[in-house]
Amino acid sequence: MSRLAAVRPALPGAARVLLAGGVAAGLVWGATTRLETLDLAAASGVTQAPVAPTSLATSVDAMCPGPELTGIAGVDDVRTGGRVAAATGPSELLPVPAAGAGSARASAGSTPLVTLSGRPADGVGDLPRTGPVTLRAQGALAPAVTATQEWSSTAPDLRGLVTTPCRGAATDLWLLGGGDGPGRLERLVLTNPGGNPVTADVTVHGADGPVAPARTETVPPGGRTTLLLDAVAADEKTPAVHVVADGGGLTAFLSDTWIEGTTPQGAETTVPAADPATVQVVPATLLGGRSTLRVLAPGGDEAVASVTLLGRDGPVTTTDDTVLTVGAEGVGELALPSVPAGTYSVVVRSDVPVVAGVLTRVGDARGAGDIGWAVSAPVVDEVAGSALPPTPGVTRTLHLVSTGGASTAEVTVVVDGEARTRTVALLSDRAADVDLGGAQSVWVERTDGSGALRGGLVSTSGSGAQQLLSEAPLAPTAVTSPVSRAFPLP
Repeated sequence: MSRLAAVRPALPGAARVLLAGGVAAGLVWGATTRLETLDLAAASGVTQAPVAPTSLATSVDAMCPGPELTGIAGVDDVRTGGRVAAATGPSELLPVPAAGAGSARASAGSTPLVTLSGRPADGVGDLPRTGPVTLRAQGALAPAVTATQEWSSTAPDLRGLVTTPCRGAATDLWLLGGGDGPGRLERLVLTNPGGNPVTADVTVHGADGPVAPARTETVPPGGRTTLLLDAVAADEKTPAVHVVADGGGLTAFLSDTWIEGTTPQGAETTVPAADPATVQVVPATLLGGRSTLRVLAPGGDEAVASVTLLGRDGPVTTTDDTVLTVGAEGVGELALPSVPAGTYSVVVRSDVPVVAGVLTRVGDARGAGDIGWAVSAPVVDEVAGSALPPTPGVTRTLHLVSTGGASTAEVTVVVDGEARTRTVALLSDRAADVDLGGAQSVWVERTDGSGALRGGLVSTSGSGAQQLLSEAPLAPTAVTSPVSRAFPLP
């Protein structure tokens, strides 16, 4: 399961220990070997003490990009303002009480922006002028903590609502967004939450595969590196970016700003899509206008993908073409069917693993507008959460969907420090909306069912030609971590 951030459980010290795997390794062992063939307790000559399979997370690190339109040498900075919101979840999300002291803080370098104490708790701070934002939580406040940054602009040369969740580090990341044209710019922001420099190989894919050899970038500890993709693939109509980190994990964000002539067409910053898979689900995207599905086939085989739209009543019937063929290592696009305006889930089923995202354009087709990029999301197996910045005029909806079976979840919204919980039961291939008006954070805890549960947030302001839009997938949030079992050698 993807996690918000790396978790570091403490293990008791010993001069010589033999580690018997974690949870995943234990599952593989149990599926392939008779358990009585391995008895570490008997081999050590000591009685095994009961050990819980998991413990509460004790340390979480995640990062937001900070102001995405700053920090490139030779390119003028664009000031967007904006704020970052951080939140801890209610104690009811934890399987056991969190004992002892804890801390949770969102910072820009050594400057604190938001400091949290207790749970549920939330806070808001201004984004720095440049550089990333780090969310770091320790001890009792590490389980169920999250942060989100947001800015909006209606300037003559920059228009958009941009809502970006902070994410934990990973070593293999896929991002979708951007396009060609002299007024469209894509900035790749790489951030490093660790204490050592990390190198990254960045490859841009297009319709016919990689457009250039991988470019190597170095990201300083606790810092960020920003790359203008026009320097790599200025004329690519359907770019997708692959980031492979070495020497540690990175977070990555892709900023897409668009202007045609003197008319702004929108802005959005996307987080990495779910890892390549034969079933991808974009859980929440606003449809009813101009929307396009983008699919990357990262492997060495051509992909044939079928597309299904899911609404509250299940699959949407359409006579439009819903099959897309994508060349090996290439990127393809499909205009999505015209449907009544609303929030939908887009399911992509392919014969080989793919990555998927949806671009939606809102506003007047002949004037200024905005864009939203919704990418495929990971499955929520336990808990997911999002902090909600209090941007004036912005309304938000949580959109949940269950595929391949039914799912039941407890959805908790925190309003003015009060946790309000409701049960959401989803049939297979059904979706549901939860209004987030007035909430400072939202938390989803899976409680039952055999389906794959996913969620996404849709944020809007204004309406009609004045509408602004941003979309973001809901990501699992670290609550527990696996506990390894250790025995002294005889």
